[in-house]
Amino acid sequence: MDSALAVFFFVCFVWSVVGLIWPKALHFAHPSKKKRLHAFFFPLVCALAAASIAVALQPKDGQEGGWPVAAILCALAIFYGTRLVREGTQKKAPKGTAPTKVVAPRTYVPNSEPETEPSDSGFRITISTSTSYGYGDDSSSRPKGSPAAWYGPGEPVEVKGFTIPGMVYVGENLPDQSGYYNDASLINPKLKVVNAEPWQHGEEMGYWASYSRIPPQCRGAYLKWLATGRSEPEANIGYVFLFFYGLERRLFLDGRKQWISEPERQSIVGEVRRLFSIYGANRSFRGYASNLLAMEWVLFQSHEEMPDYINLTDSYCSDPFQMQLARTVAAKAPLSPAMAIQWLTLHPEFGLRTPARRCTKEFKELFAQRYTEKYGEGIVVPPNKKTLSISYHAASPSLRGMRLDFTELPDPFMLTAPLKKVHAIAETCTDELDAYSRYLGRKGSERESLAALALLPKDLVPNAPAAAKMKDSLNTVAGTRPGLLETVKLYEILGEEPPAQLGKKDAENLAAFVEKLGFGLIPDIRYYGVRPERNSSVVVFPHGHGVDFKPSGEFRLVGSILRLGAMVSQSDGNVSPHEEEVLKNLILDNRHLTRIEKDSLLAYLHWSLYTPQGTAGLKQKLADIGESEKAVISRILISVAHADGYIDPKEVKQLEKLYTSLGFDKSQVLSDIHAASADAPVTVALRDQEATHAIPQSADAAPAFMLNEELIRIREQETRQVRDVLENIFTEHVEEPAPVEVSEQASQHSSPLEGLDEAHQTLFTRLAEQTHWERPAVYEMCKELGLMLDGAMEVLNEWAFDTVNAPLIDDGDPIYFDTELAKEIVDA
Repeated sequence: MDSALAVFFFVCFVWSVVGLIWPKALHFAHPSKKKRLHAFFFPLVCALAAASIAVALQPKDGQEGGWPVAAILCALAIFYGTRLVREGTQKKAPKGTAPTKVVAPRTYVPNSEPETEPSDSGFRITISTSTSYGYGDDSSSRPKGSPAAWYGPGEPVEVKGFTIPGMVYVGENLPDQSGYYNDASLINPKLKVVNAEPWQHGEEMGYWASYSRIPPQCRGAYLKWLATGRSEPEANIGYVFLFFYGLERRLFLDGRKQWISEPERQSIVGEVRRLFSIYGANRSFRGYASNLLAMEWVLFQSHEEMPDYINLTDSYCSDPFQMQLARTVAAKAPLSPAMAIQWLTLHPEFGLRTPARRCTKEFKELFAQRYTEKYGEGIVVPPNKKTLSISYHAASPSLRGMRLDFTELPDPFMLTAPLKKVHAIAETCTDELDAYSRYLGRKGSERESLAALALLPKDLVPNAPAAAKMKDSLNTVAGTRPGLLETVKLYEILGEEPPAQLGKKDAENLAAFVEKLGFGLIPDIRYYGVRPERNSSVVVFPHGHGVDFKPSGEFRLVGSILRLGAMVSQSDGNVSPHEEEVLKNLILDNRHLTRIEKDSLLAYLHWSLYTPQGTAGLKQKLADIGESEKAVISRILISVAHADGYIDPKEVKQLEKLYTSLGFDKSQVLSDIHAASADAPVTVALRDQEATHAIPQSADAAPAFMLNEELIRIREQETRQVRDVLENIFTEHVEEPAPVEVSEQASQHSSPLEGLDEAHQTLFTRLAEQTHWERPAVYEMCKELGLMLDGAMEVLNEWAFDTVNAPLIDDGDPIYFDTELAKEIVDA
């Protein structure tokens, strides 16, 4: 007997030591530390019990008390053995075993749900057992009465004369996780109800609503909303949330225990989506519903492709996004542009400036282009050692504190090194969009207007619908060579009414927009100092000037000479091919012009020759120049006039007008013509057509005098004053309209904040201290100031829209406050 007990003692002792050092080697090994201790203490106590029995069987002096000790140790061994066997039966199924899904029991046993529940999907759910929201009954008395029941889809239940078509908890006793309060969603049929309509009494519910605590009239309105199909569009959103609480509990508390069948889970998801379609205009409900749908996919469908109704870029879906990010990092896959910018947006140490939020669509498009240009498919983030743990931010106060631990996934969310690369690109994109964003911040601005499109970064302009239509039209007119187009036609394509008179800013916007489509516009006020006319035409030419074009002095000089020559050439009503050829050669033979400058000047010549050119303002500009400079300009005009070997009477008349503008005697025109003809035969027809001074020449002879020679002469003489006169001769000094007077309402306030009352000013100042606020904190802040939370946020947003045409606050949990925009308003 002693030998058997000794062997038993030795085996149990070895079992205990091995279980402590290497628990996985034992049958009853379990990841829980508590259950590992049971597996260790059971054999240890058995070993000690065997030793005590051996001593009791052969008592020696002073050891007669061995039997009581042995009895105690045997009782402990039975206790630990029983616990160990019971825990062993709860061990999770091996990988690859599909869980058995059963329909939830009708009746709930109070306080029967464990604090933690293992999962067969690589994660474990933990739900806090404490709450501090005070929505329930007196905490000194735990929930009592008949246990509650869940009525699923298609299971109607009668409450106070209302027939509710299922998907609710009904009963007297449904404890939340703390055990001190009933669940907020529980419909207690014993509580008083006063009939009311679904759109009534919502303001009496309070923030953390609970069916047991809302007034009887609110219960009546809620029950009627349930009984009439949960579809009343004017229903108070508080009633929608009260029903939503029950769906959250059923999906996540019961669903984690696999008490829900697959069809029922799909029905709950379908119901949330249906409610979203009706009440999604409410920011708070939209956020919580989006979060529930995303978390449902994380818990139950993450092995499948993400459905299109889930948007992880929504700020309410931060935690589900973290799981998606963790999976990407674990797979060592590159971060897509969308995932990179969403990570940056949600990370607490980084932020996006106003242009990124005001122009979200344009910012994401531009960021995707710049990110792909630099990193190709994307940045690859090495997995880190920290494992993922995410939260579910429940709408229900009964479900706060829910966490999911993913032991097989890394948690890269708080890393900053990869995000510094992303942030650098985001800052560049923000800078590019700054002018566009500021324009949209002005009241009355339109995204598709010409002024807005002109400020868009060039890479984004082709994506605008109006820009695509315009580009097609310009390709038809000027796909391969310069083409003439009516000015009003450009505005018609954009769907805008052209201004009665194009101002400098209008002309700049038009030229900049056309340039971003890959074309150039003539006249371009930025380079020629001339504005398009509403009732005239413009010339569009392929490729345009480019973003870095800087015209040279030679470019401006030749441009002025071309327009002077065009004025002379047009004077007889017929532009001579010889005259046009002379002016073209002036451009093509000039070795000081770049390729872009020549293309632009050729288009400018085309516009100058085929649109009427006036002389308004020339006399004033040329009044103060010297005689030598006037002589140079007059020789240029004469040389153009007889470029074809013949000067028409109309050309003579136009020359006389120009001479008058220059301050010469118009009778000097004929003498200058004859002086020029000394070097080349020319025929001059007098104005009265009575006589012709002919100098014999062949009809086919090419003109001997070339305008190029006159330019060479100007350049060689280095007469800077002549160049300056010619460069500025056609430059318009456009007078911009006076600034619009500030409205009477705005003029009454020296600061934008004075447009708010004292309470809202105080709220604005407090909220401006940080960007993210927990809803209860803002609720208490509003309560202290005597304001309603939703109404106060609406007032601040309307005021911000009136001031800078952008919202200050994004409702949700947490609430987002745009501190940068607030600073912009205060500093304005």
